[in-house]
Amino acid sequence: MSKKSRFDGLDVAAMTSHLKRTLLGFKLANVYDGSALLGGGEKSSGVYVFKLADPSGGAGNGAVHSENSTERGQVEDPSQSKRVMLLMESGVRFHPTVQYTQSSSASTMPSSFAMKLRKHLRSLRLENVSQLGNLDRVVDFRFGSGKSAHHVILELYGRGNLILTDGEYAILGLLRNFEYEVKEDEGEEKSGEAKKEEVKVRVGNVYPVTFATTLSAPAASNSNGFGGEEHNHDGQSPHVNGESSQTDLEVSDKASEGLLSMNAKDAYEWAKSELSMSSRKAKTSISENKSVTAGEKGGKKKAGNVAKGEKKKALADDSLALKALLLRQSSGLFHYGPSLIEHCILTAGLDPIVKLTGDNIEYTMPESSWNDLVHSLREEGSKVIESLSSGESVGYILYKPKPQPPPENNNHKTSGETALSPSSLPTQNPHSDKTLLEFQPHLLRQHQNQHFLSFPTFATAIDEFFSHLSSQRLAQRADAAEAAARDRLSKIRLDQQRRAEGLALERERWKHSAHLVETHAEDVDRALGVISSALESGMDWNALEQLVLMEKENENPIALLINKLELDKDRVILALPDVDDWDELSDAPKLHNVSLSIKESAHGNAREMFARYRASKEKEEKTAEASSMALEAAEAKAKNNSPKLNERRSSFVFSLPENLCGLKSLPGSSQVITIWLLQEKTLSKTNNS
Repeated sequence: MSKKSRFDGLDVAAMTSHLKRTLLGFKLANVYDGSALLGGGEKSSGVYVFKLADPSGGAGNGAVHSENSTERGQVEDPSQSKRVMLLMESGVRFHPTVQYTQSSSASTMPSSFAMKLRKHLRSLRLENVSQLGNLDRVVDFRFGSGKSAHHVILELYGRGNLILTDGEYAILGLLRNFEYEVKEDEGEEKSGEAKKEEVKVRVGNVYPVTFATTLSAPAASNSNGFGGEEHNHDGQSPHVNGESSQTDLEVSDKASEGLLSMNAKDAYEWAKSELSMSSRKAKTSISENKSVTAGEKGGKKKAGNVAKGEKKKALADDSLALKALLLRQSSGLFHYGPSLIEHCILTAGLDPIVKLTGDNIEYTMPESSWNDLVHSLREEGSKVIESLSSGESVGYILYKPKPQPPPENNNHKTSGETALSPSSLPTQNPHSDKTLLEFQPHLLRQHQNQHFLSFPTFATAIDEFFSHLSSQRLAQRADAAEAAARDRLSKIRLDQQRRAEGLALERERWKHSAHLVETHAEDVDRALGVISSALESGMDWNALEQLVLMEKENENPIALLINKLELDKDRVILALPDVDDWDELSDAPKLHNVSLSIKESAHGNAREMFARYRASKEKEEKTAEASSMALEAAEAKAKNNSPKLNERRSSFVFSLPENLCGLKSLPGSSQVITIWLLQEKTLSKTNNS
C-alpha cells in the first residue's frame, strides 16, 4: 500500500466541515511562514500558519484547539485555549495544528507574501470556509464581510497555490503565476486553425474559479459572477484534447450526467464505449511508433530503443483496470476520488484491479455486475459523502508495524567501538515502531484488515500524521548522520588495522633478515668478499654477472647464494636458507631473499637491520597512538553531532512554550513541562560545549 501525503476531495470536505463548525467568527491575529512551524529546520516553502483568536475570550463555538493523539494521553481541554493555529500548505493540506513554536517565528523575517497576508487580513473575522466545485481540492476562506471582505483560496492539486483576493476575487497576491490555455472553437481545431486563449492567474486579474474547479458556467455565475467551461481537478477542460467519436455519441444522453444517473444497461454501454476508445488510441499509438521507428531506422540506436519503449507502453494501455475506468472524466465520478471508488467497487463484490478490454467485458463485467456497481456507487458513495458534512468526522491513521530489529550483541564490540544505533538515543516519538501510511476521515472497505489509530476528530489525526512525517524526516537525517559516522569510524579502524599490520610485518621482516645474516655470517662474508674483489679489480658488471652464472652451473655453493646483483645500488640479494624453520622431512629448507650492502660485512648488515627493526617498532607504537587519538576524535565528533539531531527530534512534539500556561491545569501537564525544560537544558549545554 502506497503512502498518502496530500488531501483528496473527501479529506477537503471533512476538514472544511470541521472548520465551519469550530473556527467561524475567529479573528486573524497574525500570519507566519512555515519556518515558524518547523523551527527553520525543514523545507517550508508554501507553508503558512494563520493565528486565529476567539474574540469572545473562550472557546467560542466549540473550536477544538491544540489537539493531540489520544495515544499520547495529552488531549488539551478546549475551554482552556483562546487561539488556534490554522496551517495551510499549498498543494498538500490545511488543518489546525499544535506543532508550533512562537519563539522561532519571532526571530524569523516573514516573507513578502506573509507580509501581504498580514496587511490585508489582520483583525478580520473568518466568516466562511467553502469547498469550491464538486468536491474539488480548492478551498475558499473568506475573511471579513462587505467592503472589507477578502478571500484566501487554497489550491490542493498539482503544484498547488495560495491566492489572496479582494471581495470581488481580484488577485492581490499569490505564490506562483499560472496560465490556462483554452481553445476557442473546436470546429476550427479540426481544420487546424484553432486559436488558443490564455487565461492568466496573476496579480491584478480576476481569479478564474471555473478553470480551477469543476464548476459549470451557470453555477459559477450564481456564486460569483464568473462564467466558463467545466474543468477537472487539473484545471483543464474535459474537451481540451478535442477527442470525440461516433461511438460516444451513440451512448445514452445520460452519460453527460455520469454513471450515477445511468441504469445497468447504459453503464455497460458506456464502459464498452470507453474501452473501445482506449483500444483505438492504443492502436493509433502503435502505428505512429512503427512509422517513427521506420523513419529512424538509419539513425541512432537510442531513438529506436525509445520507440520500442513507447510501443510497449501503448500495448499496456489497451486494457483498463475497473478502478481506472471509473476515474475517467466521462464517468462523472472523478469527485469521488480513488479511495471512495475502490470502496464502492469492493462493496459491490467486484475486483478494483480487474483488467477490462472490449473483448473480455462481456464475461468479465456483464450487465448484471454493472447493476450492483451502480447501486453501490449511489448508495455507499452518497452515504460516505453525507457523513462528512452531517457531523464531526472521526479521524483515522492507517499504519503497518515496523519489523523489530534483532537485539545487538554488545559482547562482540571492541573496546574502542562506540554504539551509535538510533535505538540507543533518546526519542519521544510515540510512532517509532510504526510506518504511517495514510489518513482518513472514515474507514472504508479496503481498510478493514489494516492496522489503524483512532482519533476523536479528523483534524487531530491530520495534525498527528504530518507532525510524525516531520519528526520522521528528522529521524531519517539522524539515521543518515549516524550511518555516515559509523562508516567513517569503520574506515578509520580499518585503516588503523592495515597500517599496524604493515608495520608489524615490516618489523618482523627486518628482525628475521638480521637473524638469517647472523646465522650464515661466514657464507655471507665470503659472497660479499668475492663481489667486492671483482669490482675492485675493475671487472665489468656484465662480466661479473656472467661469472656468477657460470659458477652456479658449476654448483659453487657461494654462487648459489647470490639471487640478484643490484650493483647500481651497491647491493646484492642473497637467498639464505632458514634452517630454524626447516622440517627435516622436507628436501631442503625454505630460502628467504635478503638485500645486503656490498660495502658492509655480514655483521655490519645485521646491525643495520636491527637498527631498522627498532625504528620500525617505535614507528608502530607512535602510529598506533596517533590512530587511537584520531579514532577517539572521530567518535567524539560522531557523539556530538548525533545527539543534536535526536534532541531536536525528541523536542519537536513538546516545543509549545506559548501553550505551557494553558497546560498547567491538565492531567499529565507537569510531565510535559518537565520533559520540555529538560530537553531545552540539554540542548543549551550541548550548544555551549
